[in-house]
Amino acid sequence: MQRTILYVPFNASSRGQWSLRRNADLVGQFPTREEAIRHALTLTTAIRNQGQVVDIKVEDESGVWRLANADSADADAGADSEVI
Repeated sequence: MQRTILYVPFNASSRGQWSLRRNADLVGQFPTREEAIRHALTLTTAIRNQGQVVDIKVEDESGVWRLANADSADADAGADSEVI
């Protein structure tokens, strides 16, 4: 089964866009982190309907990547080893 990873890298700029990537490809840019994550969650449903496994990884301000819970829109809580 194919695995897709959606990435939301951290953006320190208050005026910059939040990117969403599917593996290495840019999917889109969004004005807020929440909108990028919301789009990732919507995209997750479509990708799963194609029979693929999907993970969402969100980078925090420390540069640590955390696995977001693809079944929940709350991707801001958690610790380094937790699924968020």
